Amino acid sequence: MALALLLALLAALPAPRALAADGALDLRNLILDNQAGDITVRFGVGVPELHGLEEELAAGTTVGLKCRAVVYRHKSLWTDTNVAETSFVSPLRKDALANDYILEIPGEPRPLRGKDLGALLAKGWGALALDLGPWESLLPGHQYRLRMEISMDRLEVPVWMRYVVFFLSFDLYSPVSYELDFNY
Repeated sequence: MALALLLALLAALPAPRALAADGALDLRNLILDNQAGDITVRFGVGVPELHGLEEELAAGTTVGLKCRAVVYRHKSLWTDTNVAETSFVSPLRKDALANDYILEIPGEPRPLRGKDLGALLAKGWGALALDLGPWESLLPGHQYRLRMEISMDRLEVPVWMRYVVFFLSFDLYSPVSYELDFNY
């Protein structure tokens, strides 16, 4: 009986789908530098197709841009050593009453609002920065690797559903990762 109820519940759920078949989020202008003594990664994120995203937001879905950056010290004989790491989530939703979009940027006191989704995303996600920690954690004369992972998925999916329905993807766009090798 419980199994039949669970199967009926799963059948009633809308199937998550990726918005663009070959579309992936686009990382733009990736820069790693020393700003005020901190390891800072500056970048922008572009969204390839807005029509499907607008439909998701109009349906009441809250989505989030998830970014994770890790700096590893590259070693030849042993496994790489994690030097610094950080991540953030930037929620995006639609306010049906005001008929505009609300974009929250971590570290910003007030969310961005706008009626034009493309312009709002360009303003909010076009120039992002992540602080990874003190620059002194990098030792001169070594090789390092920056790994960036970005994804966009539905934020309001219950955790239990992610594990029960593990064969479905809740990502809106294909998650992507980038690596940048550098010497210091």
